[in-house]
Amino acid sequence: MNAMRGALIGAVSLLLTACGSSDEVSGTSGGGLTTNPVTESRVGEVYRQEVPVEKTGDTMVIQVMEPTQLEAGKTYPLVLQGHGYGGSRNIEPSGFQQRLRDAGYYVISIDERGNGESSGKVRVMSPDFEGQNLIAILDWAEDLEGLRRFGDGRMVVGSYGGSYGGMYQFLLAGADPQQRLRVIAPDVTPHDLVYSLNPNNVVKSGWGLLLTSAPELPLLGTLLGGGAPDPLVLLNSLLDILQRGGTRQDNAIFEILTGAVVSNSFSESGVNFFKYHSVSYFCDGQPAGPQSFLLAQPDPLEVAPRPFARIDALITQGFRDTLFNFNNGLENYECLKARGGDVRLLTHESGHILPLSLSTVPLPPGSNLETVLDPLYAALTLPGFQDAGSARSCGSLVLDDMQFAWLEEKLQGKRGAVDAVMPIGNDICLSLAADDAITVRTVRRGGTSFDIDDSIPQFNSALGVVGAVLGNGAREALLATQPLYTVPAGGAVLAGVPTMSLNLAALGGLGLDECTLPLGVGACDPILFLGIGHRKAGSTRWDLVDDQLTPVRGFGEHVGEMTGIAERLAEGDELALLVYGFHLQFPVTWSRDLLVPALTVGGTVQLPLLSPSEITRQGV
Repeated sequence: MNAMRGALIGAVSLLLTACGSSDEVSGTSGGGLTTNPVTESRVGEVYRQEVPVEKTGDTMVIQVMEPTQLEAGKTYPLVLQGHGYGGSRNIEPSGFQQRLRDAGYYVISIDERGNGESSGKVRVMSPDFEGQNLIAILDWAEDLEGLRRFGDGRMVVGSYGGSYGGMYQFLLAGADPQQRLRVIAPDVTPHDLVYSLNPNNVVKSGWGLLLTSAPELPLLGTLLGGGAPDPLVLLNSLLDILQRGGTRQDNAIFEILTGAVVSNSFSESGVNFFKYHSVSYFCDGQPAGPQSFLLAQPDPLEVAPRPFARIDALITQGFRDTLFNFNNGLENYECLKARGGDVRLLTHESGHILPLSLSTVPLPPGSNLETVLDPLYAALTLPGFQDAGSARSCGSLVLDDMQFAWLEEKLQGKRGAVDAVMPIGNDICLSLAADDAITVRTVRRGGTSFDIDDSIPQFNSALGVVGAVLGNGAREALLATQPLYTVPAGGAVLAGVPTMSLNLAALGGLGLDECTLPLGVGACDPILFLGIGHRKAGSTRWDLVDDQLTPVRGFGEHVGEMTGIAERLAEGDELALLVYGFHLQFPVTWSRDLLVPALTVGGTVQLPLLSPSEITRQGV
């Protein structure tokens, strides 16, 4: 069958190339090329399918959702869907998947490796393991009845999904030798996992601890959401682990993340491992570094960092996302844009929102940790994980509608479908609040420069923890929260990627040449967490904009990007640089250097305060 299909595709491709056609989708009538035509009209089915993978020895389990009605002589595109980290495939079609089926699509929902019923261990999208399994799924799907093909014989296939369900799309697009997947819609997807889990060499331990648990307790988010844990959920999860003969995650994940938490630093093998598993591996084109583990198998490193094909991508990212922040979406956008495809970038107010805050800690009725620590709670801003998320929309542009239109235009050939629901052209949509957004042609990096006063010491290590827990009042008095800007009449828009040029200097004459010990071991290892604070006019509280932090580690110069943020500012509002010695997003990876109780921070930060000419649309 495969040999016959290949011969047919080759013959058709030569014919169409001679006629000048290469990558055009047929119209909306359902006609077009196929190598396995529908010969008899029937009602579409939904069924479970096992796909054996010879290269890895795994068995992948997928749910195949045929078009609602298969008609003789018509052809149908394929859409792939992948779940989030620790999740599983959809057994029954979701509302969006049924919408796709009704519109004439095949949908395949995937149990990723080590998840659901698929075998193997979770290696977080290894090109050699998860990548080969995904390729095998596409190979199996080549024989779907009535599967539509492009003019060059490639299957008409697209994809969507968020987080881990976005990672698989980039991995398949990069690892597949045939580069068949060229229409994607990834949401809240990382660009470089090293940056996401270890920004500026500071382990993001809040997320790291949750990620090591998520595949073992898939409903961990429910358990941490403030409600009473369901004993049956816990029991079923533990029984599932036992029945599988061990944990779902590969030992490499445990060794890297737990080792990083213990040592307060990523190992070289951990950095190389996650770099090889990242979108950036295919964007940067750099060979993968070596891996060596005590308890785990290294990646074979058999997939070369070949550049992506020309891909049409609808990339969406959350400004409130503290795991895969806006910078990830911007980097993915710029990587694929350089390949020449139709690539769009939109943002929203959702994403990976840490569910735990200090206010969820059990205390006597009528009190919480914030009021216990300081009765003047109204004057405090405790460094809890972050605020709740909001709708997945960029102003009035709804993500589900945009994704559906994207697939309709790119896979069904319905010209104008995207513009009908996303009338912003190629502009970038930046969400400022749940119902407020702007568009810009390019994302500003840096902007208006503000000096940082280095005359007041910043607390580090144990003193940093104490100062942070005491809240906003203590931070202003002792940690020098630095006001930067007061909004003039008419308001302002802060949107883009701030930049910094800072110098961390020692107190007491300690020289940098004395800093010879490895990170996390001894002296000369300060760690601070920087964020942009917003204080509304008439308020006494600073709010961390979009809950985003940028860690800095070590004495000396720190030049580069901070985490992207976006917010509309009213007249009289203020912006400040907030400096933390401790934050719950990094609960166990603050500075352990007791010999550096304080230090100074000087230099400048540059804020993307947009001029009216940079904004192409207000209030999208």
